Amino acid sequence: MHEILEWAGKSLEVVFVRLSELTSGQIQRIRELQKECFSHVSQEEVEECFAAEGFGWILAYEKAIIVGRVELHSRTVLFEGKQLSLGGLGGTCVTTAARNRGVAKAIVKKGLEILRHEKKSDVACLNADIEHHPNGGLYHQLGFRLMKRKVSFEDVYGETRYDIGELFIPLLSQETYDFIMKSDRTFHLGRGYW
Repeated sequence: MHEILEWAGKSLEVVFVRLSELTSGQIQRIRELQKECFSHVSQEEVEECFAAEGFGWILAYEKAIIVGRVELHSRTVLFEGKQLSLGGLGGTCVTTAARNRGVAKAIVKKGLEILRHEKKSDVACLNADIEHHPNGGLYHQLGFRLMKRKVSFEDVYGETRYDIGELFIPLLSQETYDFIMKSDRTFHLGRGYW
């Protein structure tokens, strides 16, 4: 699934690649971008908390080089007795030289399309740096809204952990989105964070 976009006068190719179809070169570049964007996150934390495996990646290419990536996740969760389809976007990253040109916006929008149309997700969520962007920055512009309470998830040891900074957006169900956002209960994401 390829899409060619013009961003700031440059041609940007936005591609969805299933996890099983990633090439060794794509995997290597995804890891390089991980180090560039998330070097502040310890390897221990990555292994313990970010254990959820996605089903695919949105990759942004400029001149055959991957300049941006975001991992897509999908799962069914039970919240206050209601089963819902939850989509997730994890590890949005754009290489330094390609920032501030709309690359992140393009890959997140493409990710939301996949979650909506292919995975039939009721809502989607992601975690953002709310210390530097209290309302969610770019994600807020795209329609995500900050949950004003903690979320929980299970780490690889089965321990429950809590975090703040989770943003949600309705995809197929405004009703489900409202139900989640208006509750006062901790929203449990399941096993592994993204």
